[in-house]
Amino acid sequence: MDQHTSGRFDNIPVINVSVLAGNDEAGLQLVAQQMRKAAIEVGFFYVDGHHIGRDLIRAVLMASKYFFSLPEETKQSITVNQAHRGYIGFSQTTQPGRKVADLKESFNFAFPFAPDSPEVLAQRPLTGLNQWPAGETAWRALIEDYYREVFALGQQILKALAVSLGLERNFFQPLYKEPLVRARLLHYPPVAGSATDGESNGEQYGAAEHTDYGTITLLWQDDVGGLQVKNRQGEWIAAPYIDNTFVVNIGDMLARWTNDLFVSTPHRVINASGRERYSIPVFYDPDFDVRVECLPHCSSSDNPPKYAPVTVGEYITARYDGSYAYRQPPAK
Repeated sequence: MDQHTSGRFDNIPVINVSVLAGNDEAGLQLVAQQMRKAAIEVGFFYVDGHHIGRDLIRAVLMASKYFFSLPEETKQSITVNQAHRGYIGFSQTTQPGRKVADLKESFNFAFPFAPDSPEVLAQRPLTGLNQWPAGETAWRALIEDYYREVFALGQQILKALAVSLGLERNFFQPLYKEPLVRARLLHYPPVAGSATDGESNGEQYGAAEHTDYGTITLLWQDDVGGLQVKNRQGEWIAAPYIDNTFVVNIGDMLARWTNDLFVSTPHRVINASGRERYSIPVFYDPDFDVRVECLPHCSSSDNPPKYAPVTVGEYITARYDGSYAYRQPPAK
């Protein structure tokens, strides 16, 4: 039976996932073993050998820089809506237990629901139509291309994770029919005097310490650096840019699904580089009504389920309600 190691990792493993695009059974089993080890011991891993082209990634980075250079009134014209789609300005996100808001701005887009989707018509939280800058047809098409490519990569990674858990390889696939897969263009300005060690002392962070809410996150980051991951000894380990890779991390819901076999590891962003930092996380979560409860093989009489069942939508909505300023009730 697997047991957590000391958790005192000092680097994050890199896993080549090129075999996931084919029918190499031995390769799939090997990748699944590597992902299982990383998910148990670290909660983070890089993937290389993916199918997403460098030219597309480079173009989306330029598109992100272009968007954040637009006039403030243009960005504010698509201010985030209750479906969490659109622009969120600086200092609008506060991590749990923090008093200082994160210093970042974002453009949020997600699964392309149709206007007549039952989920949209029912006005489900976090379901709705994307908002796009007016007149930016080519820009929108590029961003949508990127979303489709990362969505396909996420399906490959979930296939390997399912195998790693002794499940049918397509266990997760039916759970992503109209999913809460949310993407975000992020811009972090440089912060003079940012903390560079484990002592917070109230300093300004690009993103203060937190865990991700969902199943997995697929992150592309530029070469500026600043992402740090906390091992179980409380040490902050750099997760630097590695060319042509994505960073993948386990979120709270997959930790719950696996009864904490897979670990949702705290992380943060400190941009002390003196440069602008850009990244693109995709929070890769299933349909709203998917029930998250302890998976087979993840509990026993000595290790009973730790968490009550919860649906994806209610869990993520509750976490968003506690973090985003625009979701707070008006002050009386």
